[in-house]
Amino acid sequence: MKNFTGWLIIVAIVVFAGRIIFVTKTDTALLLPANSRDLSLFKKYFEAELQPWTKSFNNFNLSNFKIADTVAFENSSEQDFKKYSSFIALYKPLLSYSTDSSQFIDIYSYQLNLVKRGQTYYASPDVDQTVYLCNPKTRYWNRIYFGTPGGWIDEATWISKEKFILAGITKSADGKSVPVVLVGDTGSQRMETYQMRDTSCFQNAHGYTSPKLKRIPIDGL
Repeated sequence: MKNFTGWLIIVAIVVFAGRIIFVTKTDTALLLPANSRDLSLFKKYFEAELQPWTKSFNNFNLSNFKIADTVAFENSSEQDFKKYSSFIALYKPLLSYSTDSSQFIDIYSYQLNLVKRGQTYYASPDVDQTVYLCNPKTRYWNRIYFGTPGGWIDEATWISKEKFILAGITKSADGKSVPVVLVGDTGSQRMETYQMRDTSCFQNAHGYTSPKLKRIPIDGL
């Protein structure tokens, strides 16, 4: 048999419901039927840091989510590490760090546009939102998700040194805020999107404000 050097890509052919799906070795999640992947596996995180977010919805139940898509990180807005020190000085209290503190997710800087004067932070909010992922060691600092008035991220939490959860909403046809959850992996640079199936589950009129925003005094929110 001929030997090959370099990277070896193993391709698996998987058949579900009469369909053939080509999957690379790193796409191991796709080797399982979609209906076997459910958010109940992450229940303890929704009962801890994400609990205030879940409480902002009527009839919230993890079993009513279904996987809708798997998307790659956007990687469309690389940030300049020359600004890293000043960025950390301003936004560190609002960042969500991985379990080993090697990288962080930023869901606020683009949207809030903070300026600090004295002990107070002043915001000039934007209607859109950019979610950034940063790993200082590997010099990766880029956009992984873009939010709009039609859908955005409310909260971020880490479940390991590489995996995280983004919890947010998407607007329904009748204007209600319906929960959406993204489970991401920094190794594969992909996110699985989970959508709510229960039409009676939507965010209450008060919406959601992250406890992280109370860590610093912000004027203009």
